[in-house]
Amino acid sequence: MSPDIQSTEWQLLDSWWATYAQTQSLVRSSAGPYVHGIDDWTDSWSELDSWWETYAATGHETAVKIGELLAQSNAQWEASAAPFDSDPLASDLTNERLQRGPLRPGREESWSRWFARVLNSSAALVREIFDVPVTEPPRDIALEDRLQKDGDGHRRPDILLFHADHGISIEVKLDDERYGKTGETAALVERKYEDVEWTHTLLLPTRKRGRLESLVSPPIDDDGDGPPSIEWDTPGPVDVVYWEDVTTAIRAVLRRGEGGDDQWAANAYLFCAVVEQELLQFQPEPVIRKVANPTGVVDTLYPIGIEDVLAKQLTYLQKQVDA
Repeated sequence: MSPDIQSTEWQLLDSWWATYAQTQSLVRSSAGPYVHGIDDWTDSWSELDSWWETYAATGHETAVKIGELLAQSNAQWEASAAPFDSDPLASDLTNERLQRGPLRPGREESWSRWFARVLNSSAALVREIFDVPVTEPPRDIALEDRLQKDGDGHRRPDILLFHADHGISIEVKLDDERYGKTGETAALVERKYEDVEWTHTLLLPTRKRGRLESLVSPPIDDDGDGPPSIEWDTPGPVDVVYWEDVTTAIRAVLRRGEGGDDQWAANAYLFCAVVEQELLQFQPEPVIRKVANPTGVVDTLYPIGIEDVLAKQLTYLQKQVDA
């Protein structure tokens, strides 16, 4: 449960915690798990009942709201210019079949290659994500181009998009936190392709923003005028884009009927759905329906473990429906 959602309910844990502190050392812990006897703490466990019920109810209420937003979104997609009549979260792509497909969810280069293919034939999506005035799809794309450093070593930018007189470099991140290399790589891109006007971008999960702020200098410039950026002296600003920005842009372009032909639209729609369910961990509509209308203990307790995700998904979907 997010501390911001039900902060008053946390005090219900005080008596349980006090009992724990009196019986267990808070400084030392055993190497193995300690199983508390039910008989020892009968009174204390009962103190948790109302907290537990509130905790589960909060997740259930959030799931009901998400279900309502998904129903609105499905209607919007059906009425839109997109060649799809339902939200990208309408189908469950998180089962084991996805793990046997060509995508390797834990590999940054796998996401990078798929993202490059989505960008390859769509000027509308490039404009939507990177806010650059291009009118044609990229004339060329380079993946992991080799850029020689001074002396030994080299850097490999994940994606380079080449337009007529403009280029976009994209560093794709999942859990790799070596953000300091991004500025150096961007500078090497400008040195190798000096006749191109460049926009540099660092793409990462929103949950990594705190780590990014703690690891890079100068600090992120996020004054609300344009995308957040890191103002390095060399090569200059590197825009920070989050995976949520990418999926939001794909949704917007598809619903306007822009972007590309049906083949491109199918690839972009699937990419959006997989990013939302694999990287953002959003729950697909079949799971939301079960949580919103539980028929057993498993469905009732399921939202307890994903309360924060459900809260973020609710905010995200509200933004999509209101767009």
